[in-house]
Amino acid sequence: MSKKGYSKEEREQVGRDLLTVGLEMLSQRGLKGTTLQDILQAVGISKPFFYGNYYTSLAELVIHIINYEITLLLREVQQSVENQEMSLEEIIHHFLDMVTHSRQHHFFVMTQEEEMWVYKHLSPEEFETYQQGQARFYEQVLALWQIPQDKCTPKELGNLILSVILIYNSAARSLPFFFPEELERTAKAQATALSRYLASLADTDE
Repeated sequence: MSKKGYSKEEREQVGRDLLTVGLEMLSQRGLKGTTLQDILQAVGISKPFFYGNYYTSLAELVIHIINYEITLLLREVQQSVENQEMSLEEIIHHFLDMVTHSRQHHFFVMTQEEEMWVYKHLSPEEFETYQQGQARFYEQVLALWQIPQDKCTPKELGNLILSVILIYNSAARSLPFFFPEELERTAKAQATALSRYLASLADTDE
């Protein structure tokens, strides 16, 4: 099939493939181990076709992949909330475990180095839009967990969660004074404490 022969539906499918294939590659290889050419080759399109129809750079694609990932994460949160057998503390702990051990769950959570790379490739306006999207995500998570924003704001929730994730993901390279052999136990203890704290803030009928 020639590039000129792509129908509207086929172009839309390629757009979806860029997100799903890109997310899978980033979740397993990270940004340093993934090139734009890797993603395009797996999807089966050329750079000119990519630039002419979809995004202007790998950084822009990464941002769209993260936005796509947010919809998947919200679906996971929704499903766990609907699980009648789990307490809210267990639901929150499950989410923290999922994003901390993101590779095992095929999610892409950036390290400190990766955050800086993306930040440097965004304009101030693009960064502001990205931050607004992140805040909306945490606002939706708070609503699903029935935690009032006067007890925990979306941005505060984001900082609390990222503080656990970034230490776990970045300690080996960016935090030399951490003991790497104890990172797993440290993350588990942090997730347990944070889950208990957040669950205590929820408005429940119990």
